[in-house]
Amino acid sequence: MEEGHLGGRHVILGNPDMMRLFRMIATSAAGVWLGGMILIAIVAQTTFAVMRETGVDQPNALAGQIMAKNFLRFDMVQLGCAGILVLWNVIHIISGGRSLLDWLRLVVILLATALLLYSVSVLTPKITNLQSAVASADPDTAIKAIFDDFHETAVRISKANLILVAMVLFSLAWLPKGKPTTDDNGPTLKLQDGGAAWPPHDQPPKRKRRLG
Repeated sequence: MEEGHLGGRHVILGNPDMMRLFRMIATSAAGVWLGGMILIAIVAQTTFAVMRETGVDQPNALAGQIMAKNFLRFDMVQLGCAGILVLWNVIHIISGGRSLLDWLRLVVILLATALLLYSVSVLTPKITNLQSAVASADPDTAIKAIFDDFHETAVRISKANLILVAMVLFSLAWLPKGKPTTDDNGPTLKLQDGGAAWPPHDQPPKRKRRLG
């Protein structure tokens, strides 16, 4: 893999095995992020449903407190996955991956990361601060309305990120196009990200002629 303006072959960026490993890690991060968002939604729905069947006082308030803790921990997972995706895509572009898909993927990753940061740094603290007031036996109507507004915004951001991260995951799972190259064995196809090269299906590899 050539590095263009970087010059030479960098020990990491020019190593096909390392680039494949980075792509695998990035794909796993996108999968964890997407799967986690789906799972946390299922857990939230189940938690509220079970709490309503236990007969405890204020089941919604108790379920909300439980899910608030879960969301705080999941936010750390999301931030880690977002960081891995941003780092990998930047490395990929620096190493020579400058196709339209690469740039579009970077834009989508940055958009999803920006939405996540807004949710974590702005919405989550506000929701957490209002949690105790809403959990009271007779919550103030105005405070409840503010809480619901923040919560609905957080849900909309989660749905948007669900779509964005799914787009990123599908783009990473898509097999890169082969680049035709020529060597002693004849024409071959070489994958991006340091993928292995192999002869085209319609042309068998050339056999080396033995001397003597």
